[in-house]
Amino acid sequence: MTIPRVLRERLGDDGVDAGGDALLAVFSEVSLNTRNDLATKSDIKDMATKDDIKAVRQEMATKDDLDKLRFELKSEIEKSKVDSIKWMLAFWASQIGILVAAMGVMFKFFIK
Repeated sequence: MTIPRVLRERLGDDGVDAGGDALLAVFSEVSLNTRNDLATKSDIKDMATKDDIKAVRQEMATKDDLDKLRFELKSEIEKSKVDSIKWMLAFWASQIGILVAAMGVMFKFFIK
């Protein structure tokens, strides 16, 4: 590996050290230390025991659980729709009642 000219100019001859052997050694050591810190597939497999896998599977929802939740959600939505319609009808009925009463008062006082 060769040291780029820009880096040589910045570090100087002492920093690059006779062809860059010292700098290359530092890069190699950093690269090696970084690789040693990474987990491999075998490390991960060793960490996960069968009990851990069983615990995760027990916490996972099954298709029946999801179907049950979907049914409950649909029933809640339908219930909220029915409640909304009831409130709308009550509001409309009260508005019609107020309008009829107002017209009755107007006819009583203005039309004699």
